[in-house]
Amino acid sequence: MATIEQVKERYQNKSEKNGTNDGITTDNYRFCLLYNEAENKFLTLQLQNRGIDDVRYIQKFLILNYKIPYISPTTDNTLFDFKLPDNYFDLADVTAKAKKAECQTKLYLFELQTENLNEILQDEFSKPSFEWQESFYTVNADKLSVYATDFTVEEIQLNYYRYPSQLKLIDENNPESGFDSTSIIEWDDKSLDDIISMMVMGLDINENNPRFQVQAARIQK
Repeated sequence: MATIEQVKERYQNKSEKNGTNDGITTDNYRFCLLYNEAENKFLTLQLQNRGIDDVRYIQKFLILNYKIPYISPTTDNTLFDFKLPDNYFDLADVTAKAKKAECQTKLYLFELQTENLNEILQDEFSKPSFEWQESFYTVNADKLSVYATDFTVEEIQLNYYRYPSQLKLIDENNPESGFDSTSIIEWDDKSLDDIISMMVMGLDINENNPRFQVQAARIQK
């Protein structure tokens, strides 16, 4: 994998004429902001256009079968809240284990639009069912909330995409500080080409530089 310094040099070569200063300030602080924003957008694009080929580029960020902790009960005994991981970026799949009396089963969960919540909870054919092994969930306020009826939800397992490593400085108050040792580049060269183009495009938009159209065309190829 490329080092941060190598990525910064590649970025400077794209953003500045012949790799020299072209009147654009590229201190380490700004570089971190641009890189983090671009890599997060790039990951979002891969997830939005999710297909077999796209998933190969982001497979290292996929965490499988991760158990998330139960949060203390709410006043609603049909709602079970579980805490999402701190590095949670997007959901791939979720399943649950439920219990009713002495019986246990696996629940298949579906995401619910909250606008339809009351309607679905009152509908005999669509509300959560232990017998049919189905329920639904919402993602809210760093929690995953699972709905139940006459059963309890005991465990949640996530397949989720985590955040890529975010670049940061040793001293956040010094824009020319060195990079924190926990910051790493996790992308291969092909993905980095697109991420760096997105960085330059973001910079050009901020600077009202018409060159951003060229960078946009590079990303779309």
